[in-house]
Amino acid sequence: MLALASSLSPSDRRELLGERMDPVAAVRALARREVKFRAPPWEVGEWRCRTAAAAVEVREAGGRIIAHGSPEYSRDLAEIADPPPVLYVRGEIPSAPGIAIVGSRDCTGYGRRTAFRLATELAYAGLTVVSGLARGIDAAAHRGALEGGGPTVAVLPCGIERVYPARHYALARRIARQGALLTEFPLRTRVARWNFPQRNRLIAGLARVTVVVEAAARSGARITARLAQQSGREVVVVPGPVTSATSEGANALLGEGAHVCSSWQDVIEHLHPELEAAARARHAATVSRAGQGEPQDLSTPELACLAAIPASGVCGSEELAARSGLAVPALLSALTSLEVRGLVRSLGGQRYERTGQQDLQQASSDPLDELR
Repeated sequence: MLALASSLSPSDRRELLGERMDPVAAVRALARREVKFRAPPWEVGEWRCRTAAAAVEVREAGGRIIAHGSPEYSRDLAEIADPPPVLYVRGEIPSAPGIAIVGSRDCTGYGRRTAFRLATELAYAGLTVVSGLARGIDAAAHRGALEGGGPTVAVLPCGIERVYPARHYALARRIARQGALLTEFPLRTRVARWNFPQRNRLIAGLARVTVVVEAAARSGARITARLAQQSGREVVVVPGPVTSATSEGANALLGEGAHVCSSWQDVIEHLHPELEAAARARHAATVSRAGQGEPQDLSTPELACLAAIPASGVCGSEELAARSGLAVPALLSALTSLEVRGLVRSLGGQRYERTGQQDLQQASSDPLDELR
């Protein structure tokens, strides 16, 4: 109800809710006119009606409202300086600790593969991957988490009934089934430029560690990292070439106290020791069950393409077509899918190789050691 009160500013709500953030007590105080905001009875009644109507609309949109103080409300998010009074959610907010993976929309192939592989490995470790559903690094992180069988949370810059960008509608549906779509914006809130800093604040607040994979000098990912640092959370950065504009902001974070990340182990070492030990054990058990840890739901063309690439060595596209028996369109589609999954790497000149299960530092052609 307080979230729908147009006469209250965000600072008014925080002051009214107090340190305990008790919405019920705040509404009762308003109704009894015991506080300085002096809301008239008719206005409190109007808020109650609007709240009931909003709850029905959210349910019809497939979501629900979670108030601060509810057992479902994220403890990590509740600890930030200005947690939202309510959250609009589709799906279930995972209880596993969150790791945010953020970065450039206009990312390179290297950045996309890195985000995907990091998210997959963190999902193997039983952790929740948090991001913003944007194209580029965000989408790769969500897909990697889903591939690893782990939960993932997408924070939206709009109402819960919308998907932004619209091209990620199918991805959003998968996320809602295996994790949650989440926003603090009421229904019918459209995407606006000023919504993104608020969205980024929630991404940072939901995560114990924020991972930045490629970010320009002025970018939302860099803002998210700074918000995380202000909340006392750790930030780790996958370094990029010093000549790359897409890595300029990410590399700058290394000079502002962020840590270097070259593998999923570099992320979990910033968790509480007990959580780190549990994540390592869960990862080992998951990889053991899955054999080599590669996805088990590859399509027939993807399996044929992967089998045609030598375990160690490089294979050209013409040779791949001959060895796999695939037509060129099917081959190119399979290669793209395998590259996004992090199983195949393009070396340029229509040459490809398998990535195996190496650490990111070994699997990448970009020398991370240059910026250590």
